[in-house]
Amino acid sequence: MSSSFFRKILWVFGPLIFSFKYISRKKWALYAVVTAAIVSTIARLYVPLLIGDSVTSIENLNLAGLENFAILIVIVTAASSVFQFIVNYGSQFLGQTYSFNLRNNVFEHLVRKNFTFFENQTTGDLLSRTTMDIEASRNFITSTLSQLIPTIFMVAFGLYFLLTINTLYAAVFALSVPIMIYIGMVFQRKQRLHWKNIRNFYGRMNEELQENIIGQRVVRGFSAEEMEITKFQNTTDSYYQEYVQVAKLRGFYNNLLPLVLSAAATIILIYGGYFSMLSGVTVGPLVAAINIFTLVSPSVSSMGRLIVFSENARAGIQRINEIISEENIENVERVENSGGPTDLSFESVTFYRGKRKILDSVSFSISKGEFVSITGRTASGKSTLVNLISRFYEPDSGFITIGGVDIRNIPLSELRQVVSVVPQEITLLSGTIRENIAYGSPEASMDDIRSAAENASISGFIDGLPEGYNTVVGERGITLSGGQKQRVAVARAILAKPGILILDDATSSVDPETELEMFRQIKRRLSGMTIINVTHRHSALKYADRILKLERGSVILLHGDSGQSFPESETQAARDGVS
Repeated sequence: MSSSFFRKILWVFGPLIFSFKYISRKKWALYAVVTAAIVSTIARLYVPLLIGDSVTSIENLNLAGLENFAILIVIVTAASSVFQFIVNYGSQFLGQTYSFNLRNNVFEHLVRKNFTFFENQTTGDLLSRTTMDIEASRNFITSTLSQLIPTIFMVAFGLYFLLTINTLYAAVFALSVPIMIYIGMVFQRKQRLHWKNIRNFYGRMNEELQENIIGQRVVRGFSAEEMEITKFQNTTDSYYQEYVQVAKLRGFYNNLLPLVLSAAATIILIYGGYFSMLSGVTVGPLVAAINIFTLVSPSVSSMGRLIVFSENARAGIQRINEIISEENIENVERVENSGGPTDLSFESVTFYRGKRKILDSVSFSISKGEFVSITGRTASGKSTLVNLISRFYEPDSGFITIGGVDIRNIPLSELRQVVSVVPQEITLLSGTIRENIAYGSPEASMDDIRSAAENASISGFIDGLPEGYNTVVGERGITLSGGQKQRVAVARAILAKPGILILDDATSSVDPETELEMFRQIKRRLSGMTIINVTHRHSALKYADRILKLERGSVILLHGDSGQSFPESETQAARDGVS
């Protein structure tokens, strides 16, 4: 056969190669499956030979021989069943081991991805990859171990036993096997695009379902139920149509294989029958050959189906590989911090998103314990600046230092302990208020949790709840208002005791009076902490030691550095009723 044929075989069973690193620690189970498959296969193939000998004993009127062969058939069949159980159990064990290790590996990569990765993905699609795709590859691995390995030995030993009976029987059998494999490979290629589309539509269904559950108030508020129903039905119809095409191909394939098998069996039966009648030999060998062929044929047929199903697994593994093969943010080993732990400096930092320049040679310094407000118009680069400090993004040029050390030389775990960010979009867990505040600081005492809540000006509200800190907030904090969620998130960040606390427009839903009271508490009780408050509200600038204004990706130094005042803050504060 040509080398291209063998390359296609490797392509078909590529998912097996991918799986080995996830089951490598369970080699003993793999060895057990292979050994049991060999023993079970030999035992199963030995039964047709015993049946053939039994027929010969009947023709020769050998009752004693018939009884012996009958007993042997029972014993060998029982032994085959025991070893086949080991094959099936071991295959399931290895399949579950594979999915366990792969799922954990995928999750580990996901939690370490930078923001750029998630900006190009949808939640529904990622859920599809971590569920449907992993399960598809696991099913293929399990089926391969329980069916393919026994089938390989079944074909090899079956061919050997047929050779011992009649050369033509073996030749017919040997010819039918590659024909069935080739048919399977043809149908595999035809299914490839359908399986890819199935996964894409499955991810889209997940995304639309999630959006409608989370955004149910928006959907109902705009009376968009019918529009969403129609959109979801269109997606499910596309998903259904792709599966229908796969079902058609499978049905045609499953009906084509029996024709090949029947043709081969017919040749053996006709030739064997003529040979027995003309030569006068017993029909025992013919019966044995027919039984061997009948026993091996379903296994070969299942191998063809595995080739078809491997495309499903391959499509899933390709999508999984897009997660685990993409580079994460580079981490480093621990280094000694030579300067103050919370001094922050930007040195000529430039950042692009695609071809659009977001930050242009930004330079500034913030000293330990300063309260600095960063303001600017929408899309001026404020949130990008914050994400660079946390290394959610990496600058295209320039560098950022904390304590005189380039943050790229600080281990991510240590950097995230020094820098705590409260983002614009607040994420709360579905547990209690106490659990949400203590997230990231699980060893914190109740006194520490209360103190953090007081600093965030949320303690009075919590104490007024019937369950207090044990109040369940619901999924994504749905039972709390926007301002309450923001203050819980601020308390959570404060409890972590970072050197640098960054509020990225994190008080936009808090009323001005409560906001200023929170800033008073933070300045009075957390005087050693560096605070960076990113905001577009001028009233929030009142307590800042310095104000940095971003405009078109560049920093303009205002009150505190240049000696300029920022009267708009006083004017806006007066409008908000804040003295």
